[in-house]
Amino acid sequence: MVPLPGFVVATGVFSVVGVVIAAALLGWSDRPAGRFVWTAASLTAISLVPPMLSGAPPATITTLIGLHLVAASVMIPCLSRSLRGLTE
Repeated sequence: MVPLPGFVVATGVFSVVGVVIAAALLGWSDRPAGRFVWTAASLTAISLVPPMLSGAPPATITTLIGLHLVAASVMIPCLSRSLRGLTE
């Protein structure tokens, strides 16, 4: 079982990674918002694999996947909108 603080720390760390990726794309890409959405969606899909391979009970797997999707559904649109605002 993963303790609640572990979820909070992991979500925070990977949210910061998302901000760093967005900042990098802002400097290196001609279409940073679109590239960020594709990159973040791909990384989110990849992040769903470890819970499925963990051997944890189905309820735990479902919770982990749900938490990944909730975090992604908040962070990806927010960062994408910010990138669009900075490039227009």
